[in-house]
Amino acid sequence: MDFSSSSPVVAAALLSLAGLAHGADTSAEFVVMGANSSQGTMRAMLCTEKERFPNGCRLSARAPARVEGSRLVFANLPPGRYAFSVVHDEDDSGRLGISRISGKPKGIGFSNNVTGPGGVPTFNLAAVDVKEAAFKQEVKLRSFGFAR
Repeated sequence: MDFSSSSPVVAAALLSLAGLAHGADTSAEFVVMGANSSQGTMRAMLCTEKERFPNGCRLSARAPARVEGSRLVFANLPPGRYAFSVVHDEDDSGRLGISRISGKPKGIGFSNNVTGPGGVPTFNLAAVDVKEAAFKQEVKLRSFGFAR
């Protein structure tokens, strides 16, 4: 049997299968719970070890805020260690602090549901290993007192 005319197709299929066998891209899904309201936006960042957690991440995602839970998905990730941070920007101001809508501190959360001094954990405390094809974790928002 002559495969010469289909060799590019066969090669592409074999490369695709090799990628699946050797750590193809994965996704990380974070379900954010504990929002004060369904107003505003969940603004999230996902950092690698080499980035400055929690604000210097190149990966970001947004989703509508939902009291019943907001789903944020980061697709096509190479397997590795990541740390997730999220803020419920209830008034869509793009800032941390007190919401102009509820008058309450905006909720923030981190992967592994950890906190650190002043509320912000280190990368190592918040780091999760994303190895499976579809990693999923629930993150609970917390409010910290911010000065007006």
